[in-house]
Amino acid sequence: MAFRSALRTALPQNVSRSFSTSAVQNDIARMQLLGRLVADPEQRTTRTGKDYVKYTVATTDPLGPPNESGERGEPTSSFHSIFAFGEGPVSRLTKLTKGTQVLVDADFKVQYEPSESGGGQTNYLVQHRSLTVVSRPKPAGEA
Repeated sequence: MAFRSALRTALPQNVSRSFSTSAVQNDIARMQLLGRLVADPEQRTTRTGKDYVKYTVATTDPLGPPNESGERGEPTSSFHSIFAFGEGPVSRLTKLTKGTQVLVDADFKVQYEPSESGGGQTNYLVQHRSLTVVSRPKPAGEA
């Protein structure tokens, strides 16, 4: 009983809203990626003149269930384009090279843009929060 009352006083008030249908300011969509850089990160400039870096991380997709003969298919890869803004990330990310294994923490946003023809296009925006270098590629010539 003492644990429950201590827990109630220790937690913020909005914790009790766990299945509420109204938006909470702290609701987020975040993802982590563990993969390799497909190419050296590219520094670019927005229309307003701010620098940013775009980089792509390749990840290996999990294998699906076996087919009728009991065999699993070949592994496939997914490619994730990530955008990083701010002076610090721009200067650090441009020093990385293709093949570097990274752990990326990013915000994830899905935007749907309907078209006049009745269909539409779904855009996925992945914005960099942090990046940790797991390993660097071996120089050419090393086995």
